[in-house]
Amino acid sequence: MKTRALWMVLFSAAFLLPLAFSAGCAHEVAHSESDKPGWFGGRTHEETTVYRNPDGSLSTEHEKSHSNP
Repeated sequence: MKTRALWMVLFSAAFLLPLAFSAGCAHEVAHSESDKPGWFGGRTHEETTVYRNPDGSLSTEHEKSHSNP
């Protein structure tokens, strides 16, 4: 009886595991970076990343950082 329950759990996991991976996360579509000198010294770094969500929509992430000497 225990082996039958074990087999049922293993078969259930085998069928449900691919579904968990197909739901997935967003995938990176494009990425760009730029470095520029700042107005009063230092540097300005900008990154822009575009992701495709599982539902087909796009989302954009933009980061900007400054470093002063």
